[in-house]
Amino acid sequence: MRERDRRVGENELLFREVNERVKEISDRFSFRMPQEDFICECGDESCTQRVRVSVEEYEQVRSSPTHFFVLPGHELPDVETVVRRLDRFFVVEKNEGEPAELAASEDPRS
Repeated sequence: MRERDRRVGENELLFREVNERVKEISDRFSFRMPQEDFICECGDESCTQRVRVSVEEYEQVRSSPTHFFVLPGHELPDVETVVRRLDRFFVVEKNEGEPAELAASEDPRS
């Protein structure tokens, strides 16, 4: 895997893990809003922008270990494909091969 692709993947995995902890804390304290703020799961290590995602949308994205949510314009076509476009965010799927394998092997729900 190219060094850049590996770094992008690791950044996305880190942001996914942070978002999983945010959801876990929200669930633990039974604090749920119709939409919650999560961190954009793009590959840009300096991105800390927030994405408004409903619990249902979040769970739909999490149903596949190779799917991540990113702000529009934050997708990286060389390592992922946009599979769903909403006004607030896009859902991207890691391309087959090493990017998808890394995402699946590091899925906190597997």
